[in-house]
Order: sequence, then structure tokens, then C-alpha cells
Amino acid sequence: MSNISETPAPQNVGRRSPDFYAAYANQIRFETSSWDLKIIFGQLDQSAGSPDVEWQSAVTIPWAQVKLGIFSLQAQVAAYEHLFGKIQTPWDVIPPGPTKPSDEELARNPASKGLYEKVLKLYEDFKATL
Repeated sequence: MSNISETPAPQNVGRRSPDFYAAYANQIRFETSSWDLKIIFGQLDQSAGSPDVEWQSAVTIPWAQVKLGIFSLQAQVAAYEHLFGKIQTPWDVIPPGPTKPSDEELARNPASKGLYEKVLKLYEDFKATL
């Protein structure tokens, strides 16, 4: 029996379905379930005078693929920044840090402290890349 680490990764070859389309998005939001993550894509529309987002499409991805995708996205950003320099991120689009759980939340769900600390570390690591 072969070791899984020795098995070559499958090549991502294939063909595009007849209904394949490409779209532009500058806004994303997420919906989660125990099974998967839905990524919803939209575009900022300021034509009416006040900013609004037109949500255009969604892609639902199982959690294992999300984890693999995170690595692939980080590798793409690293390669881009290596070749072209740091990606400039406008300060006004940087999300605020996570909210510290209240004493009441900690009493109801003691695990929320650990989750907060993990998300805070991710946020700090993200800000260090800016």
C-alpha cells in the first residue's frame, strides 16, 4: 500500500461547462454551515449617490476545499508580491478586529475565549502584512 504523502496530487485539468462564466467582484461575504462555506460575491454600486452592493453570485465549498483554498490563495498572494511588490490595501476597507467576548458570553460559552484569541492572532498576522 502506498503512503498518501507519496501519491502525486491530481492535476487540475478539465473543461469549462457551457454555462461557465467569469465575473468581477469587489465585495464578498460568507454564510457558514456545518457542511460548507458559501462565498457570496458582489460589486459596489455608487450610481444612486450612496454606496450599495449588488450581490451577483455565490459559490458553496466544502470545508476541506476551503482549507486547501486558503493555502492556494496565500501562495498566489506571496508570488504576486514577490514579483510586483506589496499589495496596497486602502485603510478604509480593512475590517475591524474581532470583538472580545463579554463576561456573559464567556459564562455561557467558555470556549469563546479561545476562539477570540485565535481570530485575534489571525487579525494581527493579517495586519502585519499590510
